[in-house]
Amino acid sequence: MSVAKPILEYIDTIKVGAEIVHSSNAFKRLLKYHKSYVHLFIAVGALSLLGSYLFALEPLYTAQIIDLLISKGNYQLLPDLLSKIVLAIIAYGITNFAITYIQGYASQSMIKKIRSDYYSSLQNKSSNFYDSTAVGDLVSRATMDLMAVDMFLRTWIGTMTTAIFTVVIVFQVMYSISPIMSLITILHMPPIFYFAARVWIKTMPLFRKMQRILGKLGAYVQQNILGMKVVRIFQREDEMLNGFVQVENVYVDTAITAGKIQSKYSPVPQAILTLGVTIIYVYGGNLIVSPQSILTIGELILFGRYMVRLSFPLRNLSQLSGAWVNASAGIERIYEIMEVPVDVRDRPDAENAAINKGEVEFRNVTFGYVKDRPVLKNVSFKVNPGENIAILGATGSGKTSLVFLIPRFYDVDSGSIVIDGRDVRNYILSSLRKQIGLVLQDLFIFTGTLKDNIAFGKPDASLDEVMSVAKIAKIHDFIESLPEGYNTMAGERGVTLSGGQRQRLTIARVLLANPKILIFDDALSFVDARTEQEIQGAIEEAMKGRTTFIIAQRLSTIKNADKIMILDNGEVVEFGTHDELMAKETIYKRIYETQFLEKAPEEILKVGVK
Repeated sequence: MSVAKPILEYIDTIKVGAEIVHSSNAFKRLLKYHKSYVHLFIAVGALSLLGSYLFALEPLYTAQIIDLLISKGNYQLLPDLLSKIVLAIIAYGITNFAITYIQGYASQSMIKKIRSDYYSSLQNKSSNFYDSTAVGDLVSRATMDLMAVDMFLRTWIGTMTTAIFTVVIVFQVMYSISPIMSLITILHMPPIFYFAARVWIKTMPLFRKMQRILGKLGAYVQQNILGMKVVRIFQREDEMLNGFVQVENVYVDTAITAGKIQSKYSPVPQAILTLGVTIIYVYGGNLIVSPQSILTIGELILFGRYMVRLSFPLRNLSQLSGAWVNASAGIERIYEIMEVPVDVRDRPDAENAAINKGEVEFRNVTFGYVKDRPVLKNVSFKVNPGENIAILGATGSGKTSLVFLIPRFYDVDSGSIVIDGRDVRNYILSSLRKQIGLVLQDLFIFTGTLKDNIAFGKPDASLDEVMSVAKIAKIHDFIESLPEGYNTMAGERGVTLSGGQRQRLTIARVLLANPKILIFDDALSFVDARTEQEIQGAIEEAMKGRTTFIIAQRLSTIKNADKIMILDNGEVVEFGTHDELMAKETIYKRIYETQFLEKAPEEILKVGVK
């Protein structure tokens, strides 16, 4: 099966209907961000009015030069008219600069707010959201889609106001000279608007589809880059490239279809304009040579130039409609993520409470990632303050799910989890998680210095504090041996560190936050047996006075725990001290004997099977 098949199947499901409705909703959403900058847009409107007036002056002065100087020989007026033309052009350029600057400032301010709202929504999303959403797609929305929105925001108000004021001012000038000629001059505007609208309606769904494909393509590339080692191990480079080409071909084909539509309609406005200018000169020429001579040569040229100049705002409106196609699709994709409901949120009565003792109790907890498919089933147990609880079980038995419920990465489907007599849902999330330290099996090191990584949970920590926890985690000597010590850059995702070094670094990071409850999710899996022995005593020292949960596969890591829990198929099947469990015929006893007395190794994997 092609690795790109899921993306291609997704592309086939993209619906392109109800685009106008979506466009209207997107525009309403964008308007919300304009409220803080109304004064700037009023200034843009005023400058657009001034710019439109200046835009109309140069053809008017040129017509006067033709009629007063060339036709009548009043050459003494030439310096005055030329100076007026130069001043009008300079003033028009300054006005356009001011409009562009103000719109750019407002646009960047609004994009900053949209980006902040988007990023803030990502920070508040539940773990379920990230379990099912591709990172590359989220990045594409924050970059490519917002870029399209920015292109629209930086031009749309100025383009709209300039188009309106230009048409009104130019029409008034023309109407004062010849009402009939002015009407003929603007006859080309409705058909040009019509064909621009046709392009907009036909290409909007295609551009929306293209942006969604780009999002999926970004996710595909990101996944392949992160999994490049696996790709090379299994020699799937050619297939991954072919998958990329397949998706890219769909994008290109869609873009070509949109381009064909645009190329089909784009010559029409120019043809209409050319025909309109011809009609103006033919009809106006007859007015000049008629016995009454109701039109001058300068005025005829004025009408022709005004017709051409009226095409500028119409052309800009057409380009604006294209920019809006992309922007509306972009803002919809942004809001599509922002409006995803948050599964785990603070209750109205939640409090910023302290965990003083660290007593943890599960009361008939049932939980599943998918409805009607529970991972944990009616789990109940109690952990006294300061106890060290080891959790053992086969893959898929629910160990990680159980500990992830304590800091509320997920919420229980039924039952409750209580810390110090208070339901975890009655703690403010930030307060709860600040007091729970978690060392994951999936280690993550941020790009930055080693000191910054250790102090991630406590940015204001002093170097002495950082060094203290680094010593506990047995990473201090290694860091000190580096040329730049704690100021050494870790590299992206910590690629410059070994697995064991990354693990000890994350342990130091958690210890610095000084949590009341500690959770180690198989946190010593990358540490060799010798290193494990070196840091085990230090970690046990750090765990004193804290309630600790340890998920581990090595019994040497957990045999000294206060209590040991055995999970099987989402249920607690055994719970007690090492001596209590060894005194009976228990699963734990068989696993212990397997690892230490060299019995059948396959029994390690058969937790719960007699």
